[in-house]
Amino acid sequence: MNRKEESIFLEYFNDEKLKSKDCIRNYKDRKVVFFREIDGKRFYIKKYVPYGKAEKRIAFGLQKDRAEHYKFISDKFKELGVKHIEPYYIKVNRYSFFKRESILVTEDGGISLENYVDKFEEHLDWFKYFFDLFIYLCKNGIYCTDFNPDGILVNSKGELVLIDFDAYKTKLFLTKKYKRYLIKALEEIYSNTKREKKFEEYCKKEIKRVIEELKWKI
Repeated sequence: MNRKEESIFLEYFNDEKLKSKDCIRNYKDRKVVFFREIDGKRFYIKKYVPYGKAEKRIAFGLQKDRAEHYKFISDKFKELGVKHIEPYYIKVNRYSFFKRESILVTEDGGISLENYVDKFEEHLDWFKYFFDLFIYLCKNGIYCTDFNPDGILVNSKGELVLIDFDAYKTKLFLTKKYKRYLIKALEEIYSNTKREKKFEEYCKKEIKRVIEELKWKI
C-alpha cells in the first residue's frame, strides 16, 4: 500500500467527507460500506462504529474490534489453507476509553457466488465446495452464523474465496442449541429467499450431509 492510498482511506474517518463517498451499504450507521477505485485498483472500505454493549465489550477487551476481528479470522484461514480476501488496510481510531471507529479495506476479489444460484446445476462443483467448506471450518473450530453464497466470491481463476467475516466465531465447545442455530442459519439459504425448487431440494440434501459428516445430533 502506498501513501496516496492510505491518505484516501483515512478520509473515511471524516464524517463531512463521507457525504461525497460512494456508499453501497449502510447498517444503521454502525457498519457502512463504500466502494472506491484508486489508480485502477478496486477497493471496498468498511467503517465500523460500535455502540452500546459492543462498545463496552470492546473497551474492556471482551470482544475484538470488527476490523481487528477480520484480521484474526484471516490469520486462522491462512493456517487452514482456506482461500479468502485478506485485509489490505486496517486502522482503529480511539477517541476515548469507550469511543472508537475502525476502517477495514479489502480489494475486490471477484463475483459473488450468489450470482450463480439460478444456474447452480452448471456449477455443482462450486456449490459442493460451499458446503464442504462449512464442514471443514466447523471441524476446525470456526463457525459462521451467516454462511451464504453472498459471502463467497468466484475469482478470475474460478476459485472460491471467502469474504466478510463479521459473523465468524471461534469456539472450543458447541452446545446442541448452538448447533441447531448454525443449521437453521444455513437453511436460510433457501428458506428466507425465493429459490427454485431444485435448488431448495439440493440444499436440503447437502445440509443433511453436513449434519451427518459433522456427527451432530440436532
